[in-house]
Amino acid sequence: MCIAIVGAGAVGGYIGAHLARAGRDVVLIDGWPEHVEAMRRDGLRITAMEPDGCFTVRVRALHLSDVPQLAWERPFDTAFIAVKTYDTAWATALILPYLAPTGFLVSAQNSINEDRIAALAGWTRVLGCSVGLHSAELVGPAHVERNSLRGDPVRIGMKVGEPHGRVTRRAEAVAAMLSLGDSAVVTTNLWGDRWSKLVINAMRNATCAMTGLSSKERDRDEPVRRQSIRLGSQAVRVGRALGLALEPMSGLDLDLLAGAEHDAAAMAALEAQILAVNATRSDAARPSMGQDIRKGRRTETEAINGLVARRGEEVGVDAGLHARVDALMRRIEAGEIRPAREHALGL
Repeated sequence: MCIAIVGAGAVGGYIGAHLARAGRDVVLIDGWPEHVEAMRRDGLRITAMEPDGCFTVRVRALHLSDVPQLAWERPFDTAFIAVKTYDTAWATALILPYLAPTGFLVSAQNSINEDRIAALAGWTRVLGCSVGLHSAELVGPAHVERNSLRGDPVRIGMKVGEPHGRVTRRAEAVAAMLSLGDSAVVTTNLWGDRWSKLVINAMRNATCAMTGLSSKERDRDEPVRRQSIRLGSQAVRVGRALGLALEPMSGLDLDLLAGAEHDAAAMAALEAQILAVNATRSDAARPSMGQDIRKGRRTETEAINGLVARRGEEVGVDAGLHARVDALMRRIEAGEIRPAREHALGL
C-alpha cells in the first residue's frame, strides 16, 4: 500500500515511524514547520518505555504546502487522519484528491470523527481506529515519546473496524500495519470500542488539563481520582443508553464503573483497578488535553466531555459533570483561569 498520514504527532508520528522502519511506502504530512524540517534533516525519533521500542528512522515528511506536488505521484491506497478533532474536515479535504479510486481513510483520533470524514468522502471510504493503550507525546520537533507499555495479545493496543461491523480485507491490512508498532486487531464493534475509549478520555484528559497534574499524579490523588471515576461512570451510562455495547478498556470493569458514582464498594474497586494500571505508565505520561494546556494550544474539550454532555441530554441520562468540565476547560483555554487541583474538587 501507498500510505499517507495527515498529522504526524503523538499517534500519527508513532504509526508512521514504525511503517517507515518496516520499509512501507509512507508519507507524513504535518502543519508544524519545525517538526517537518527536523524529520527531513534528522529522521523521526521514537522513545519508549521498552528499550527495543527506541529508534530513529528516515521518513518522507511534507509541509501542508507541499501536498499539491503529490498530484504527479502514485495515489494513496490509504490515509490515516491523525489530527485533532476540530481539524478533521480540512485534513480530510486536503488528502481526499490524492486517494486512489479504491482508497480509503482511517480515523486514528480521539473522540468520534468517522461521520465528519464520511460527510466528505462517503461512508464506503471510512474506517475507524480505536487507539486504546497508546499514551504518547510529541515532545519536540521529530521526537515522539511513548509513555505507556505496548499492548499484547490480551491487552490490545489498537482496534480497527468498519462502520458496518463486518471483517474486511482492508481492515485486516490496516491491523497488520498497526501491529508493527503495537498489538492490533480487527473489531466488529467499532462504535462500542469508540465510545469505550471516549469514556477513558472523558474521565482522564480534562482531569489532568484542569488540575495540571500528570497521569500518575491524578490517579494517586484520592479526591481527584474519585472525581475522574464519577466522570467515567456518567460516560458509561450515556453510552449504554445510546445502545452501544461497550468494551473493557485500560483494565477497568465497565459494569463497576457504571455504578461507581453512587456505589461506595464499586468506587473502591475501581480505585484499585486504576492504581494497578497506573504502574504501566511512565512518570512523564500526560494525556493529550493536559499536553495542550501546557503548550498553550486549543484542546478537544468540545469533542470529549462536551460530546458526552450533549449525548447525555439527548438520551435523558445525567451527564452534568461533563457539561461543567467542558465549561471550565473553555475558561482555562481562554486564559480566564489557570489549571489548579481545586478545579476538580469544586465541580
